[in-house]
Amino acid sequence: MSGPVALLTTAQAADYLGVKVQTVYAYVSRGVLTPVRREPGVGSLFDVEEVSALAGRPGRSGHRGSRGVGRATSDDVRTRITQVGPGSLAYRGHDVRDLAGSRTFEEVRDLLTGAPLADASGASDVRGVRSGEGPDGRGIRSGVLAALPAGTPSLDRMKHAVLLAAQDDLGRHDRSAEGFAAAGARAAAAMAGSLASSGAGPARASSGPSAACGSDPSTGSPGAGALAEALWAYLDLPSDLLDVALVLLADHDLAVSTTAVRVAVSAGSDAYSALLAGLAAADSPLHVGASMRAVDWLRPALQDPRSALDAALTGGPPPGFGHVVYTEQDPRAQLLLERILPGAALEVRASLELLEGELLERRGWVLTVDMALALLTLEHGLPRDAGAVIFACARTAGWAAHAIEELAEPGMRFRLRGIYTGPRQAKP
Repeated sequence: MSGPVALLTTAQAADYLGVKVQTVYAYVSRGVLTPVRREPGVGSLFDVEEVSALAGRPGRSGHRGSRGVGRATSDDVRTRITQVGPGSLAYRGHDVRDLAGSRTFEEVRDLLTGAPLADASGASDVRGVRSGEGPDGRGIRSGVLAALPAGTPSLDRMKHAVLLAAQDDLGRHDRSAEGFAAAGARAAAAMAGSLASSGAGPARASSGPSAACGSDPSTGSPGAGALAEALWAYLDLPSDLLDVALVLLADHDLAVSTTAVRVAVSAGSDAYSALLAGLAAADSPLHVGASMRAVDWLRPALQDPRSALDAALTGGPPPGFGHVVYTEQDPRAQLLLERILPGAALEVRASLELLEGELLERRGWVLTVDMALALLTLEHGLPRDAGAVIFACARTAGWAAHAIEELAEPGMRFRLRGIYTGPRQAKP
């Protein structure tokens, strides 16, 4: 039984074919492509099969290249999980603006991994895996601390925590959607637990995370989920604000770390090994670690924004500005800033507004979520790696969702072909 028809917007069809949007219009006028339908505010929608067939015709020179017969390739990654636009982000059709602050991270994780949002419950983890079941950090801390020296970076602690969680899970090799969803929830809990056991976080008041959260049921706020409260042991941050950040960072389409997860799943890896592949790819100054570079740039920039602006305009984009996808705004950054800036000093707000406005107008560099995480770190006096910690824990939801989706695809489909440019073998 065939599934729903996959549709592409005009811009997506142009990108798929490796041509300009105007060329797609020309294809339509000549009858080469036929729109399936038009939608208000979206425009023409095209059947991906027809676009794919056009891309594979002889003589086409688009960057996608020709397709093999009867076999999906890495160019054909079709996903129903997350939609990213020039200034928008939606999880399975739900705008992230509507989710942040109204749904807990656990509810959004359920949504991403395939549970209907109306049936999601913040009281439980994915598909019946209760937050009290499996490793919640306490069961693995002794092993993590015994294996790692003091001062081990947080993301390295997380990698070891995922390994230990895998060893503790009897269903590690269960390559089913339910097994992968459960592994994602267990891995996130283990990652947060490994940080609490490091002793690196700031001292805590005795009131606990719920008091720090300060949520009021009468306001309609869902309060904080289990992962936010677990991370509270490392980050001295209101749990409801932390939960919003987790929701905003839960997934972002085929980011490099998510692609690594899908490649691992395609090769037959178990869920934990795939999550480790994602965590390894994410642990870089250009991905999850970008917020730490943004912290280092933002600290002096807030003190002297004019000098920071001068330096940025004579060089490349500073950390936390410019995005490969967002050309209008990064909705994640804006939603997070809306919750940070009201409590910031007037001088901080003025400096950030100057930098954001000038760099966008003069260079088209959008302020990204990495900069918002940097401001969150500085305003709340958090550890320098706080943004990376939040990012990595949040992204386990998207990694698990994409891993589940990849289970339905042909194995070993991510086989790139290199263009050899070295010395040629002499013919005999």
